[in-house]
Amino acid sequence: MKLTAIALVAMVAIVMQLSPTMACDEKDLLPCLLPIINPPQPPTAGCCQTLRDQKPCMCYFTTKSWLQYTLKSPKGHKLFADCNVPFPTC
Repeated sequence: MKLTAIALVAMVAIVMQLSPTMACDEKDLLPCLLPIINPPQPPTAGCCQTLRDQKPCMCYFTTKSWLQYTLKSPKGHKLFADCNVPFPTC
């Protein structure tokens, strides 16, 4: 019984760690597009927090997503720098 409970807790912990990467949704980054499109516009705190929260998804966003060219652009790199979030190395 104790072993089953430990296994269940371990499995839930693994699923919780994997779930952010499995739920990568480009729509979450929409608030971050304005500073890229309109560079004098600084990123909002919410945008910067989204970049941090979506860190497990960034390799997907910068390689396979429709956002890849936008995020890889010089303005995209500036967005990461302005938010003090390292640009992903994939």
